[in-house]
Amino acid sequence: MIATGAWPVYQYVQAKLDDLGLDSEVVFASLPSFSHLHLAYSLIHRDRTGGEGTPVKLTVAGMAHLDQFASVVETFLQAVNELADRRAAAPFEPGRVVTVEISWPEMVTDLGFDGVRLVRLLPELLQGEPATWHGWQQRGDAAWICQPSSHLRRFRGVRDVNDYLTRMRAWIMPPEPTAAPQPVSPLGVVAAFDYLDVVWQLKFGRKLVHVPSAERAARLALPVTTPEEFDNRLSALGEMFKGLDAAPDMDAGPFDKMRRFLTRKLSADSQPAVRAAIDTLFQVTHIRNGGQHIGAATQAAVAMPALGLDFPITNHSAAWWIVQTHVVNALDTIRVEVNALPTTIQPVRPAPAGAAGRGRSRSRRPPSQGAGGTARTRS
Repeated sequence: MIATGAWPVYQYVQAKLDDLGLDSEVVFASLPSFSHLHLAYSLIHRDRTGGEGTPVKLTVAGMAHLDQFASVVETFLQAVNELADRRAAAPFEPGRVVTVEISWPEMVTDLGFDGVRLVRLLPELLQGEPATWHGWQQRGDAAWICQPSSHLRRFRGVRDVNDYLTRMRAWIMPPEPTAAPQPVSPLGVVAAFDYLDVVWQLKFGRKLVHVPSAERAARLALPVTTPEEFDNRLSALGEMFKGLDAAPDMDAGPFDKMRRFLTRKLSADSQPAVRAAIDTLFQVTHIRNGGQHIGAATQAAVAMPALGLDFPITNHSAAWWIVQTHVVNALDTIRVEVNALPTTIQPVRPAPAGAAGRGRSRSRRPPSQGAGGTARTRS
């Protein structure tokens, strides 16, 4: 490219790799890339339908690895920012669609690209990148016109090639699915509340969990198959959350109390894990409220993906299992961090051997009959 001014065709690249004992398809497949559905992005770009005469071109990601193309990458990023800024500054109107057109020759002059080496590659490069490939038209012999698409808003203010590729990956690739939580026993939620309460009493000298009723706690161990049962279990879980009282003298909700109280008590190293655990419990509360209050549906829709739940929920049995697991993990995390604190309650020491005989306890003697104390037996 540097010597000839044109990209090499696939036949030439294949032959050169053959000389090195390499299979071109294996080499291309080994290059770093990301893809989703029909869209793929790598260090190179070629049209597979064109045969041996298809040019093999470098993408911006590929050029970033070669010093010879450093100026091209820099000017490309400047062009992306300029296109995005000009589209954002367009006088859009509420009653009609406004067409934004940018003359490429004028933009080259405005940005001072005239003397930049290999600047002639930019229109072709911009048309080959997913971020900028929409809206290009050639009028006349060399007058390129760009109608930048709304996709460019994702790249406005891009700083460098790493920032550019990070934004493109986030745009093209779907988010990573939430890891499936480990299964728990039906009694896991109830036990997690109990274990946390015991540790809380040992460390702070008072109860944390005030169970509203045994019946509510028992609901948490029941299976779920219907939407009504799911809402019922979430309601029981919400009542258990309301029974958490980390600081009786503090005027706040149960989770706010716990967060403020533990911020004062725990070390800085423990804070991130505990904050994340309390946030998880907040998310569960949002889901519970969304099923019972119309105004809370939006918060529930945001909280569900954060816990790995689909919106709307279709499998309520699986959804309850996921909620249980997140709650157990959150309560266990808080318990572990609190348990690292020094214990305030001294353990009860066992009584010395023989001490029981010196007490004042009395044993009942069996009733006797007569002065001699001989009991009669019936024959």
